[in-house]
Amino acid sequence: MDLTPDINEVIRYLGYRGSVPDDSVRAEIGECIGDLQKEVTPRFVYEKFPLSVKTEQDEAPLLRLGDLEIRSRDLAKNLDGCCGVYMMAVTLGPGPDRLIRRASVGQMSRAVILQAAAAAMTETWCDRINERIRQEAELDGLCTRPRYSPGYGDLPLELQKDISRILNMPKEIGVSLTDTLLMTPSKSVTALIGVSDRPGESRGRGCSGCKASANCAYRI
Repeated sequence: MDLTPDINEVIRYLGYRGSVPDDSVRAEIGECIGDLQKEVTPRFVYEKFPLSVKTEQDEAPLLRLGDLEIRSRDLAKNLDGCCGVYMMAVTLGPGPDRLIRRASVGQMSRAVILQAAAAAMTETWCDRINERIRQEAELDGLCTRPRYSPGYGDLPLELQKDISRILNMPKEIGVSLTDTLLMTPSKSVTALIGVSDRPGESRGRGCSGCKASANCAYRI
């Protein structure tokens, strides 16, 4: 599967601000993308749930996604007006982690480029599945909201446990959680995507609702 990311996204992840990499760096970016393409094993899983929201005085709104309850002001803002939510998880598999570990032994500059290229490639894969969900929702006359992940705004990272359990991530896509709630393989993402019957809603990813977005170097 071709998951070639936009090279400008890789450059952005590398932290270039107001400058551009020279030809040798661009060439190495291309090589790293090629190496990653040979190693990735992209997988995904998602499921749609009905949504209800209960607003309580002096407390964050209570959102119910199926039998899951979440308190979050920022997620409630993102899902305002939504009637349902897709819960999704994607991964590039263990290959990128192996390449990065291997390069970290004596080739740190290459490891950094591999890390940036793999991050951009993960976003490319997320966008592919996001588009699949958008098209599925469109068949029901619904529009999708920007995807929202645990750790954004006030949405706790602990939600990873519930998503992993509900989507059966270890079995379905081979992704497990560490004790610190990080995902293994590391090039994996979980997200919630609201669906609404309001026309003209945003369809893709975004930074809306994240409190850190104003000063984030990776703001979309």
